[in-house]
Amino acid sequence: MKLTDTKFPAVPLITCDPYFNVWSMTENLNDDFPRHWTGMQNPLTGIITIDGKEKLFMGKKRHNPFYNKFFGTPDKIQQTNLSITPLKTIYTFADEKVELEIIFSTPLLPDDLKLLSRPVSYMSYSVKSIDGNKHDISVYIDVSGMLCTNTPDEKVFFGKSDNYVFLSSGTENMLKVSGDDQRINWGKVCISSPKGKMGFTDDHSKCDETEKYREAPVMENFPAIFAIDEYNAVETADGFFCIGYDDVLSLEYFGQRVRGYWTKDRENFDKIMTLAIDDYDSIMARVDEFDSKMLADATKISEDYAKVVSIAYRQAVAAHKLAWDGKTGLFVSKECYSNGCAATVDVTYPSIPLFIIYNPDLVEYMLNPIFKFAATDKWEYEFAPHDAGQYPIVNGQVYGDQGIYGGHLRLESQMPVEECGNMLLCVAALCKKKGTTDYAEKHFDTLNQWAEYLAKYGYNPDNQLCTDDFAGHLAHNCNLSVKAIMGMAAWGMLLKMMGKEDKFTAIAKEYAKQWKADAFDKDHYKLAFDKEDTWSIKYNLVWDKLFNLDIFDKDIFETEVNYYKTKVNEYGLPLDCRSLYTKSDWQMWSTILNDDKEYTDMIVSAMLKMLSDTVDKAPFTDWYYTHDARQVGFQNRTVQGGLFINMLSF
Repeated sequence: MKLTDTKFPAVPLITCDPYFNVWSMTENLNDDFPRHWTGMQNPLTGIITIDGKEKLFMGKKRHNPFYNKFFGTPDKIQQTNLSITPLKTIYTFADEKVELEIIFSTPLLPDDLKLLSRPVSYMSYSVKSIDGNKHDISVYIDVSGMLCTNTPDEKVFFGKSDNYVFLSSGTENMLKVSGDDQRINWGKVCISSPKGKMGFTDDHSKCDETEKYREAPVMENFPAIFAIDEYNAVETADGFFCIGYDDVLSLEYFGQRVRGYWTKDRENFDKIMTLAIDDYDSIMARVDEFDSKMLADATKISEDYAKVVSIAYRQAVAAHKLAWDGKTGLFVSKECYSNGCAATVDVTYPSIPLFIIYNPDLVEYMLNPIFKFAATDKWEYEFAPHDAGQYPIVNGQVYGDQGIYGGHLRLESQMPVEECGNMLLCVAALCKKKGTTDYAEKHFDTLNQWAEYLAKYGYNPDNQLCTDDFAGHLAHNCNLSVKAIMGMAAWGMLLKMMGKEDKFTAIAKEYAKQWKADAFDKDHYKLAFDKEDTWSIKYNLVWDKLFNLDIFDKDIFETEVNYYKTKVNEYGLPLDCRSLYTKSDWQMWSTILNDDKEYTDMIVSAMLKMLSDTVDKAPFTDWYYTHDARQVGFQNRTVQGGLFINMLSF
């Protein structure tokens, strides 16, 4: 099954991690350069030559002056179709002689973490004659040096290994800078072809494929590595290229520099590039199997829902880095265009439905940095931390009152009730799905402390940050109160699973009864306990239904959804009454509060319409206006994993 006839603001091409992350942000692949998720150019050029005539199928020719100088800029071959599946982006092109299919795929298979973490992506091609004749065909791809630089004024050098060519920015800058609008400027980007020619090119010449280690300024010389497959007098031609990135060291983790998870059995980069080629057929078969299963499950919700989760999957996974610290896995998120924080709890929380469904071990790896940070002397609070660093440096928060890491961590930068509830609910979901409380027992004292904090401070929260503070801080937040209540209930559930005494379920039920009375406002429930004629999405209620805990009266769910239906705009349901913007994750969560297919279809269709109509060309934003589809902020964030909540069950 391929999902066609759908327009997206950006589509994924290479999606390995937050640094090696390339998208097409135009309707046609040959309208512009591919770009990093941040919007910076990451030029890739693709050219098919048919009987000696070059035609451009990807990018622009400008970044490769050698070919411009000697061959001119080729005409474009017409793009005739674009299809998206969870693991594939499929383009079709045609002229009067041939049809060309180009497939980008990064095999992010959640049941094979070494493969999921392997920093190699594929561009496959298939050419067939459509005029009944045989043709001389070549397929060319090049990769710009900008893929291994943060800014174009940096230098790279060429190199060659046994089975690939590369451009490298060295290791001098490795793990020196953290931040949001940042691209990698160390390590090497590589291209490999199992049957074609490979080499280098820049402004001055087409370099001999055996030449090594010549330095070139990116902005002045436009260096690129290339591969080309050639066929004589054929009716069909099929092949693939591997595009990989060796980042050498991936994260700094509380003073320890760690590598990708794929290195846990001591394999080196040359070995995995070889494996990527040798295992191509079996990997693609597994990719197709995964796609088919996910699409079949998603289509049970609706075809539109299948389209939404298809564009979300690779983004949600690849905005993390899967690493290995020598003892356990780390699945570290980057808050893309929201300060670049690492392992942020209120980014993990909305993300987990995807990972609970397909591999709950990844949720454990997402939470590990928070528990490690909370156990350090630096963390002095009785509630849960907001994050554990700023990507790719996971050494603790950057909210010091004496510089980035200096002094005390500022209380006003924390989210006390928010993150306690999030951590308890994430651990509960992980343990319930795995059928064991091992992870909760490992962190028992910490989790129990956070549950006690919620019992004391969670019902009627003080004025404090929460994940939805876009319109300003808010005291007496009704939805945050629900999170606190459900966090306690989740901990009570885990205590019962452990065979331990549970006082928290009773507290949660008592609070839920009080909440119903305090939050009610005519025909719905308030934004804040002290604010009449207000409303908000009570998405935190979902866990009562998913865990089957019966903490809140069921009529609350029906009342809320019926009210939401009166507030839906052309592009979705606003987050609350204070603004017309919404969050994609939270409005999707609202669709499972009540078994109301009409409402679910309303939200899903509005979200898909936003993706089609928005003029903001960027990876799937989770924060946008519901009246005009404009992006407010945020893009390429992992929180789109929350869109999978309709497929989650325990």
